[in-house]
Amino acid sequence: MVKVISTIRRKEGMSQEEFSRYWEENHGPLIKKILPGVIRYVQNHARKLPGGGEPKIDGVVEIWFEDMDAWRKAAEFFEGEGGKTIIADEEKFIDRSSMVFFVAEEKVIVG
Repeated sequence: MVKVISTIRRKEGMSQEEFSRYWEENHGPLIKKILPGVIRYVQNHARKLPGGGEPKIDGVVEIWFEDMDAWRKAAEFFEGEGGKTIIADEEKFIDRSSMVFFVAEEKVIVG
């Protein structure tokens, strides 16, 4: 499998609660509906640190594809109208300029 991870930050002026709600209730279902080849999609919502400190990021998204071919097809999808739909939705709640993407290989140490 191919696992793509991205760190994300909320748009300026949006609360953590608004961000998390929109991401889970609006963006998540959109990804499920239109992004091809996804076999697993996980949202990791950051929470305030003990003592009230703000996290440096607001979330980490994990998207799994069956293989490199499925991942390439999803990347091609982003170049078309479907990709524009996802990006337009992301611009409602994500600071896209701060997004960091990478392909990961899991090394399970415990579990």
